[in-house]
Amino acid sequence: MRTHYVADAPLDDARLAKDLAQAELFPWSEAHSDYLSQGAYKSCMLWTRGGQVGDGVVTSYDHRRPSAFTEYADQMPYLRELISTVVDLERLNFVRLAKVQNSVIIPHRDLLEFTEIPDDSRSVHRLHIPLVTNGDCFFNEGNTVFQMRKGEVWFLDASQIHSAAVLSTEQRIHMMLDFVDTPSDKPLVNIEGRGPETGIPENRKVNRPPLSDADRAALRKLSGVITMDTVDEIFSIVIKKHYRYHGGDDFVWTTMTAIARDSGNPEIVRHIDELHRYFTIERSADD
Repeated sequence: MRTHYVADAPLDDARLAKDLAQAELFPWSEAHSDYLSQGAYKSCMLWTRGGQVGDGVVTSYDHRRPSAFTEYADQMPYLRELISTVVDLERLNFVRLAKVQNSVIIPHRDLLEFTEIPDDSRSVHRLHIPLVTNGDCFFNEGNTVFQMRKGEVWFLDASQIHSAAVLSTEQRIHMMLDFVDTPSDKPLVNIEGRGPETGIPENRKVNRPPLSDADRAALRKLSGVITMDTVDEIFSIVIKKHYRYHGGDDFVWTTMTAIARDSGNPEIVRHIDELHRYFTIERSADD
């Protein structure tokens, strides 16, 4: 489903704060932190196949079992109520809280590793509801940078190359909901909203100034300091620059590839090429 804003889900801030305070007591998984160039991606499972909290890696759950709320969701009554009210539980596959701060996510595609999972239990559609956010939180799809506001409901086309950035030390917490694509007369979202034709509204897009030739040249000079020990830091610099300036289509991967080749180090070139394939082209359930 095309990335688009759906509707607002008004939040009860007092009840939400109580649930999120409870969530801080849980051991959050960092299973997907390899998607970040720096920092940690922390997740907390609220609804899974079999209702088990598990490790947060969806391919490790028993997809033969029906989905259900986890013990964490049972301790957060407001979020459990919100999930039950907003979406169709019959096609809901997984729900997680995702927490990120002061980090950028490498441009990637999701759902690549699910090809071996049967259609009736394979996640196809993804919904985001920001619960805690701020003005330094961004999403990117293609060359469009945009922002989701607190309490908004968004479908995200996770099969497209996308990334996210939290350019502050404040936590960003989203509730992410994945759905199977089985036939149904019901809508996936129970509140009245907009369809895929809406896309990303203009007032959610971030207008970035063009990247200057001087800045582009300065980034290329990072080839002189890139090593296997500094790849993450340089990835972070390039991604952050992308969120502040318009550098052109596929800016991050094109720039990282150019820096690697300018370095003259075959190991770095091979590493960036492997990362590109892994994050955007081929990924297996065993990775």
